[in-house]
Amino acid sequence: MLVVDDDPLSRALQVHLAALLGYTATAEPDAEQALARAVSGEIDAMLLDLGMPGLDGFEVLRRLRAREAQAGRPPLPVIAVTGYASEVDRQRCLRAGFIDYVPKPVQAAALGAALARAVSSRCGEATTRAVEHASDAMRLRATVRRLSGVKPGDRQFTPTVTESFALRSAQLIEMAHAGVQQADAGQVGRAARALRASAEFLGALRLAQMAGALAERAALGAWPEAQQTLQDIEQEHQAVLTLLFEAAR
Repeated sequence: MLVVDDDPLSRALQVHLAALLGYTATAEPDAEQALARAVSGEIDAMLLDLGMPGLDGFEVLRRLRAREAQAGRPPLPVIAVTGYASEVDRQRCLRAGFIDYVPKPVQAAALGAALARAVSSRCGEATTRAVEHASDAMRLRATVRRLSGVKPGDRQFTPTVTESFALRSAQLIEMAHAGVQQADAGQVGRAARALRASAEFLGALRLAQMAGALAERAALGAWPEAQQTLQDIEQEHQAVLTLLFEAAR
């Protein structure tokens, strides 16, 4: 994957987050060089900043698509990365041909979701699910290793953190269930946002994404969809707990 951004801090952050998400990324500050690398076929996806000097992201994408068509190549998945975060900006990006859109400052959950969709565009839904699960497992194990070093000598610290998450997340899911039954969007939203924050901290981004979707559906009053999302959350929650307790042994 190639990260294209003229700001060095933004480039470094995106490369770091991509690594945490289980992807290998390199960076390129120059739009012309990025275009040459994209056309060469050496990369499988691109995170492209829109507001660059010289060629902006829209022009880079336009030229890339023209060269791909000329060479008879399939379109490279390109994700727009920008500080312009309105719905109008998002729609403009999608109309221009970007596969997805990630606002700055880039957050791990949003980037993970966009990259998963980019993978799906190339290798299909079943493979995407496998990649997402593998990446979450890797992140959860890394979190457990990191937490185990927070209090050197305290061998009970990591199990305590894991058990605390297990208890609190179960409470939040129950709170969300009660909110859905009562059609209480506020209660569901509070539970879902708290669950999302806890899941993101641990690296369980699939669970975090589902919690975010639950909050959105509750806010729209889409209760049948919210109920289905809760069922998906329960299954993913169990998978996350299994991974956590295995890693904490």
